[in-house]
Amino acid sequence: MLLASPSGLLALALLSAPAEVSAAPFTDECEAASSRIELPATPEGKPPVVCLSPGLSINLRFDSMLQRESLKIQERDWFEDWALGQQTLTLVPRDNLVAGKRSEVEVCFADGAAPACTTFDLVLHPGLGMQEVKVLRQSRPVAYYQQVAKEAQDEAQRLRVEVQQLRAERGVPDGLRGAIASGLVGYGGILFKDLSRDVTVKEGNALVKDTVLSYRAKERVAVEVYLTNPGMTPWTAAGAVLRGPKGEVLKPLPLWPLASILPADPQAERGRQADRVVVEVLATEKEARGTYTLILWDAERTRTVTLGNITFP
Repeated sequence: MLLASPSGLLALALLSAPAEVSAAPFTDECEAASSRIELPATPEGKPPVVCLSPGLSINLRFDSMLQRESLKIQERDWFEDWALGQQTLTLVPRDNLVAGKRSEVEVCFADGAAPACTTFDLVLHPGLGMQEVKVLRQSRPVAYYQQVAKEAQDEAQRLRVEVQQLRAERGVPDGLRGAIASGLVGYGGILFKDLSRDVTVKEGNALVKDTVLSYRAKERVAVEVYLTNPGMTPWTAAGAVLRGPKGEVLKPLPLWPLASILPADPQAERGRQADRVVVEVLATEKEARGTYTLILWDAERTRTVTLGNITFP
């Protein structure tokens, strides 16, 4: 539906306000972790990081044959199942794992070349778990490096577009003028959808869902979530991701607002004590089509909020 007052003015304010670009108060190693790992002949420093998410299977693919009996899993109770093939390792994490923990897994190779074995640092992350990791050990043909260069160029171009968008938004006015200047409005307007009764809530969420709205504008979507904090300590959103049914990930712009959600007042009415978090993603209508799961986490990545059945108008 086309937005109208007062919801229209709210959406315009959300989507036209200059984006916060302050640096996050912590470094999320899973943001920088690569799904392509090259092993040196002599191990150097810390083991490579592999990020897992509860309930999300991961497949490590090797370019060398593995010793079938060499698998060593430090925390076997993390996984519902695992399988070591000739050149693959599949791990199936349990749904109830607590993010923020870490462990190690080791495999050895069958050909006797260096390195004989390799260890991976497994990091449990609420939303940035990998689905596939390529582990490379042998020398590479020229075509491989050409493909790596192309992927790097594509990623750099994506980041340039995002930076240009953020810089442009910081220079526009607020309100309706800002929405017009940013190109967010046009013949299609800004659409919104009330998902409050449709979303599913994961058991064990750190906060209680109140209202959930989704928005679509030109080449971007957003989810506005109102949450109540039933705990004893403040909660601040440090990261978020929208994950599709096939595991595809939409990473958002910096979250807004950056204020903490304080513990709820037992004497206050529920609707009056909910605070919002807005998750905005640069994505076309085609890219954001389908049903998504929204995962929010704090700086420690232990108090998470997972909402399923997120769709956009």
